Amino acid sequence: MRQATMRSRLILGFGLVIIPLVILLLWNNLYATKVVHSQVAQSNRNMLTMYMNDMDQVLGEIENYLYKAAEQDQSLISLSQYDKDSWEYYLSTTQTANDLDLNINYYDAADVLFAYGGNYKELLVAQQQSVTYARKQEIQSKLKELLAGNDPALRAGWKVAELKGQYALVRVVDTNYDSFIGAWIDLNRLMEPIRQLGQGGKAEALLVSGEGKPLSTVSESIRQEINAFDLAAYMDNGNAAYNIVKLGNPYLLVAKSSRMADMNLIFLLPERKLLEGLPIFRKMTYLIPMLAAIMLGLYLLFLQNSIVKPIHHFIKGMRKIRSGDLSVRMEDYKLQEFITLKETFNGMAQQIEHLKIDIYEEQLRTQKAELKHLQAQIHPHFFMNSLNIVYQLAQIKDYEVIQNMSLHLVRYFRFTTRTQVSTVSVKEEIEHIYHYLSIQKYRFPETLAFDFEVDPALEKVSIPPLTIQPMVENAMVHGFSIRTGSPFHISVKVSAEGEGEDAELVIKVQDNGKGLTEEQMEHLRIKVHSLEPGDGSLGLWNVVRRCRLYYKGTVRMAFGSADPQGAVVTLRVPRYKTGEREPGL
Repeated sequence: MRQATMRSRLILGFGLVIIPLVILLLWNNLYATKVVHSQVAQSNRNMLTMYMNDMDQVLGEIENYLYKAAEQDQSLISLSQYDKDSWEYYLSTTQTANDLDLNINYYDAADVLFAYGGNYKELLVAQQQSVTYARKQEIQSKLKELLAGNDPALRAGWKVAELKGQYALVRVVDTNYDSFIGAWIDLNRLMEPIRQLGQGGKAEALLVSGEGKPLSTVSESIRQEINAFDLAAYMDNGNAAYNIVKLGNPYLLVAKSSRMADMNLIFLLPERKLLEGLPIFRKMTYLIPMLAAIMLGLYLLFLQNSIVKPIHHFIKGMRKIRSGDLSVRMEDYKLQEFITLKETFNGMAQQIEHLKIDIYEEQLRTQKAELKHLQAQIHPHFFMNSLNIVYQLAQIKDYEVIQNMSLHLVRYFRFTTRTQVSTVSVKEEIEHIYHYLSIQKYRFPETLAFDFEVDPALEKVSIPPLTIQPMVENAMVHGFSIRTGSPFHISVKVSAEGEGEDAELVIKVQDNGKGLTEEQMEHLRIKVHSLEPGDGSLGLWNVVRRCRLYYKGTVRMAFGSADPQGAVVTLRVPRYKTGEREPGL
């Protein structure tokens, strides 16, 4: 799981403070907007109620007149009682027409008052002066069509009728004597007094049927949206004081139903008009998130420059120190806390640098002492055997061999006792091996042979002293056996492999002795590469240990079988010591 950073914690803290404030401010703005909506809706609903009550009152007065005439007007009642050619019929129609002409002036909301005799399909009409003759003819045709259908629903109350794309309210009252009286009210003319509803043209007022169909005209700006919108879901049902509807732009919708007819008076006010009196609240609704984002950006910039960046510098410096670069130092900062950290960090880095130098020097002294100690760890059995050979030669008085043997011993022990020398050349090491094997040959003159193969270019390459001699001694100890036939043969080969930084010095000691089993080779490999020498194989472990101290790089010793028999021990060390550019330097 990824650990949290200081930057994320600071941003989280900033968010925990700012986000609730932003939410509170936005909620406050939304609440203020809702209050404005409610107040405007209530105000307009009161106005709609007043206008709708006036409209219902007008419809009620006209309806009362129609009922009164249907019950009391004898001329209307007798329209279908007399013969069409009789004098009484003529008087009834004349009197009814006069009454309609008289009352049309009193009930000015009605475009047309009409009487209808069902027996003779006689329609008498009185219209307002504003109704043109052509319009009168159209209304008469529509009324005859409606009355001829004898639909009972037409006499149940005010009904909506359509005439060439315009709508009107029609009320028909039956006298129960096969005669009828009624009124035709154009809804557009009925809406004229409340068209703009006191909003200076900013709002829309219209009548809508119970099914949500517009019954009065609206402005061109929202006509198409109104016709495509389902207004039935927003009729006045007493549940919602207002609704916000989307007609291209959001509108506040307030509705009031009529008691007299299946219709609603609807008021639409653009929502943007509601908040024109509250410019600060409107602007804050948009500015608060922007200001919060700007503040967050400035806050992050401040954190980056004042806190995060210095901390990153400290972390980077610590990583450099961990990787070994103790020269890193922190720069000056403005904050007092970082100044204190800088002084402490720089002082600590300086102390660590000095301490590491002291430890490094002590390690060098320890390594040199250890190297000298390892060089001196030569088994004494060889010295004892050599003295025994000299003693035996003295008994037979072979002084020439004693002289040669003594010369080899002197040169051999001179080489092994030079503990003050940290390196020798490959040539010197090979000469030392020659003296060692020559001494051994005096012991086993007929059963021991050896040879050397050294690349002339490698003769001056520096190696730790006694690097090859333990490998040859190991071959003598584990592979040599006195036998008839071919002698025990040891071959020493020094070569180079690779180039540049990957160049290696390869030292191979091969014999034709008893050889090694797989278990013995694995056991030797583990022993020579272990941290501690343990029991056995001390000489080979000594070689690997000293080479690692000297080269400070990869040192590998491998064990294998020779063909057709015998063992092969291969030592691989870097050709160049760390820091050297030329071999042997």
